[in-house]
Amino acid sequence: MEEKAAYTLAEELSAKGFEAMKLAEEAAEDFRSGKMLTRRQFKQRGLTQADADIRWAGTTQAKKALSNNNWYMSQATMYQEAAAAQYAKALYLNRAETA
Repeated sequence: MEEKAAYTLAEELSAKGFEAMKLAEEAAEDFRSGKMLTRRQFKQRGLTQADADIRWAGTTQAKKALSNNNWYMSQATMYQEAAAAQYAKALYLNRAETA
């Protein structure tokens, strides 16, 4: 019974970790697409990619995307580590019951 509870909790934590990873990937894509859009706009004006990257990095949108990416990556790591601990607990309990 205790083994099943640990396994169930591990599955739930793992699912939360994957959801956080998905949100981190979306934030990274927001950053990348904003950067590419800024580069295209600057190119049309005859300005360099370096100028575009500098300008983009200073925007609130870029800072928010990076911040969200970092936050969700740390959440994903936390949930996956907690899930791993619960999987280990379930395995330990399974072996203890069969011994």
